Amino acid sequence: MEYFDVLDADGMKTGAVVERGEAHAKGILHKVVHVWLINAAGELLLQKRSKVKDLHPDQWYVSLGGHIESGETNEQTIVREFMEELGLDVSGCLHDVRYLYTFRELIEANEGTFIDDAFYDVHMLRMNVNIEELILQEDEVQEVKWCTYEAFKQAVQNRDEQYWIHEEGFAVLFRHMDGLLLVR
Repeated sequence: MEYFDVLDADGMKTGAVVERGEAHAKGILHKVVHVWLINAAGELLLQKRSKVKDLHPDQWYVSLGGHIESGETNEQTIVREFMEELGLDVSGCLHDVRYLYTFRELIEANEGTFIDDAFYDVHMLRMNVNIEELILQEDEVQEVKWCTYEAFKQAVQNRDEQYWIHEEGFAVLFRHMDGLLLVR
C-alpha cells in the first residue's frame, strides 16, 4: 500500500498521512514528481502509459511521473520511480537533476470517483539513454520513445488526444524549455 503526506493549499505538509486510494477517492492534496529526460540531440523521452492506468491510460506522457510517498524526498522518489518504471538507475547522477518549477492541478475522472489534487514538482535531467536497454514496468509503461521538442510542443498545442496534457503545467514547461534553447 502507498501512503502520501497530506498537503495544505500552500503545498506544505500538514503532518497527516493518507492511503493512495483514499487520497484519490476524496481529492486529498498530495505531491507528484515529474522528470523530463533530455538527450544530447535535445529530444525528450516520452513514455506511453499502460492501458490499465486509472488516469489517462494509453497516452504519451512525461519521461517519469510518480507520487512522492510519505516521508520521501523528491530525490528518493526520482531514484525509486526511474528504477521501477524504466529499470534505469539514476542514483549516480542526482546532482544533474535540475528543479524547474511546481504547478498544481485538480483532475476529476471516472465520473467523479477518481479525484487527483496534486502539486507537481517538475525536474529536468540531461542524459543519453538507449531506450532498447530500458526495462519497462508493464502495469505502468507500455512503450517509450524519443521525441523532438518541437514535435511534442506541437502535439500539446494541437491538443493531440494521444497525449496527457497539463494545460497550465505545460505552458510553464514550454517557457522553461524555450529559455534553455532546446528548439533547434
